[in-house]
Amino acid sequence: MHLSELAQRWWQRQTSLRELDSLSRGALRELAGDVAVNEADLYNLISRSASDDELLPRLLASTGLDADRLALQQPAVMRDMAVVCAGCAMTQRCRRELDREGAAANYRQYCGNADTIGALRRERPRWTALRTV
Repeated sequence: MHLSELAQRWWQRQTSLRELDSLSRGALRELAGDVAVNEADLYNLISRSASDDELLPRLLASTGLDADRLALQQPAVMRDMAVVCAGCAMTQRCRRELDREGAAANYRQYCGNADTIGALRRERPRWTALRTV
């Protein structure tokens, strides 16, 4: 990724955060409700870097789960997992484990979504068989 792309993404995040700050308390509450998260989680989701946004799909793929399919078939689960990731302090370890291809073996040690991923892996035959509309 080029420096200009990094700067552009940073600027977009800052602009989005300023827009949130400019909302009235009621409008902010309504927006957070529209996406089914609380206000603090909304700020966390918006302030994440693009490289951090890529961690959850990469982790899911490393454990044999398809993030796109999961988002279509169980959007509330994906949203909740994204919120957990947005508040995570272990992004550097997660990225390092993914880059070294050790995430599938080690995610239970550091990932706040470990229990959910484990449950999804156990249920995978059921939810992957569901047809999307």
